[in-house]
Amino acid sequence: MSGKKHVLGREPTLVELHSHTHKRQEDEQWVDERVRRAYEEYTRLRESQAAAGEGSSGGSIDYSDYRTWSQAVGGMQHGRVYGLGSQAYAYEGQSSSGGSFSSSTQESLYTQQIAALAAELEQVQKAQADWQMQMQQQQMQIQQQQAQLLEEMRKMREQMSSGRSTVSPEDETESE
Repeated sequence: MSGKKHVLGREPTLVELHSHTHKRQEDEQWVDERVRRAYEEYTRLRESQAAAGEGSSGGSIDYSDYRTWSQAVGGMQHGRVYGLGSQAYAYEGQSSSGGSFSSSTQESLYTQQIAALAAELEQVQKAQADWQMQMQQQQMQIQQQQAQLLEEMRKMREQMSSGRSTVSPEDETESE
């Protein structure tokens, strides 16, 4: 990124960085159709905002670019904005009027993230407790089966030993 900063004389915007990383160096063509369509939609939205007199005067350029890009690609899905990944969280916490983090918005975002993580942790703990219960039940079943098998073996041994004692010596000689 420092090379791009040197060429531009500033840090590249999110969209400039995305464009740079999603075009082939040899022919400057987009790497796939989705990237091309997203950039064209972003450009169309920026042009319509400029024609309508909307701009970044109410907030930072980065925030305005983020909002336009987010709108062009369909917003945040699964906690990410296409082409920006999890960087979107930084922009989601910004207010459109000030262009900087609003502490109450940032706290709200953190609170939501903590609540989501706490709920996920609770689900994992419940699943773990359920799994442990199942393992204990299976262990008890195995112990019961083992006890039944041992009892059956004991009975068979008794039958075998009692069966030999009832056999007369004459029966033994006849079988030989």
